[in-house]
Amino acid sequence: MRRLTLAVLLVLAGCSSGGADNTVGFTAVDLTATPEALATHGDMLVIGTRPSDHPELVTRTKDGTVSNSRLTPATPYGKEAHWYGITSDGTTITGVGGERGGAHGNVRWSAWTGDTRAINEKPQAFSTFGGYGAGELIGPVRTAKGPLIIGTWQSAKAGLDIAAWTYAAGTWTRQPSAGTVLESSQELLRFPLAVTPDGDGALVTGWQIAKGTVSAAVWRFDGTTWTTATLPDGDAALAARCWDGTCHVVGRSKGKLAWWSGPDWKKLTTPDIPVGDDDKLAAPVPVNGVPTLVVEHGGVKLVSEKDERPADGPSGAVVAAEKVGDQVFVIAGGRLWRLGQAA
Repeated sequence: MRRLTLAVLLVLAGCSSGGADNTVGFTAVDLTATPEALATHGDMLVIGTRPSDHPELVTRTKDGTVSNSRLTPATPYGKEAHWYGITSDGTTITGVGGERGGAHGNVRWSAWTGDTRAINEKPQAFSTFGGYGAGELIGPVRTAKGPLIIGTWQSAKAGLDIAAWTYAAGTWTRQPSAGTVLESSQELLRFPLAVTPDGDGALVTGWQIAKGTVSAAVWRFDGTTWTTATLPDGDAALAARCWDGTCHVVGRSKGKLAWWSGPDWKKLTTPDIPVGDDDKLAAPVPVNGVPTLVVEHGGVKLVSEKDERPADGPSGAVVAAEKVGDQVFVIAGGRLWRLGQAA
């Protein structure tokens, strides 16, 4: 496998236009509410937004036209949900929302299904995502056999198992984790953090601890079977995106940015960027064919195998990145931004 070249886009606060001919800029996309999640739906961008007290779903076409989908909640917590994730197969949009509530302040989950015209909350039995064994939901992911929701659930052996829910006829059903690589044990505890489509299946990223040793890990679903791999010299795999047969995973190693490429899971050389225990990373995106990561650090640069380019852009935490056609979008500092084309 030929060596992959890593490009890391550092988005930093306080930059100015600079004036260099090769400056790459960001343009703010005006929305009426705070963006929380992004997904690609065919040639459209889907944006999960939230005004002060309720969720909305917005679409943006290639020409920049922004429209609201009709969103219909079915439960009190659905009416107040934040977006935890959105996915699409180009026809159907699936979303996961959540809002804390109840006596213990746990997240009350909501599952959404629809298209760009209308998306509806599909009410589920309380025991589907809640109850004594409940963990967290990471988010939805599309596969060739239909959408999955990835999260955690009480393990029969120790801690929490990684859990996967499948969807049919309006109902989400948790699949057994026992006897698979999703199951935790007293010797090995597993913790998922993110999920992304991977061919016909899905890739889950996270971390695990075995005999006191913490390591970054991934769990891969090929549409039928789950397999797992430990990533070399890593503490946690925080986000990933797969395209052209390669998965690009970013995370943390000894408090610094780490990057792996799979399926052979080689660790790549990266700039010296601190990543704390509580930090999150957005999934990498291809920019002009080069794997690119959008992060917050302290000046603005576009770093690739060819050169380093200054970039005018947003400040604040980067929580999502998505590519639609030849356009790249990021959520940073509570706003949506579009990356200018790098020639």
